[in-house]
Amino acid sequence: MFKTVTNNLAIGSIAESEALQEIAQKGYKTIIDLCPASEGNQLDASMVKEQTLEYVSVPVSPKNLTIETLEAFKKAVKVSPQPIYTRCASGLRAGIFTLLVLAEQEGWTEAQYLEQFQTLGIEQKPDSPLANFAHTYFEKNEKENLAVN
Repeated sequence: MFKTVTNNLAIGSIAESEALQEIAQKGYKTIIDLCPASEGNQLDASMVKEQTLEYVSVPVSPKNLTIETLEAFKKAVKVSPQPIYTRCASGLRAGIFTLLVLAEQEGWTEAQYLEQFQTLGIEQKPDSPLANFAHTYFEKNEKENLAVN
């Protein structure tokens, strides 16, 4: 799967060498891989680099689904050559983390985030750990904004 989110950000689940070559040919400079090695779906960094792409690993799993992990992803997006393709096994983690970065940059509400998420066409169970993480993220930001104002 390959979905363009913005001019500089795309998401998906691509793992094959030929598909990575297509991503490089489209002008992408960096692959951010959200699969942990223990999952068995992590890309081979040397295969990515063969396509003249930068490779960044920010493993995301239910065990490390924290603000710190999101901050590590935000930093990777900020410092990596763009455009960036973020991937995971299904595209779900890639979509959520990418949209959370955009939500912060654009000042989206949770409703705006959910609207954008719908456009990605990625299936997600309503009570999934990732859905709960995103909801908690917006709740926390809303409380912080109220405290500041």
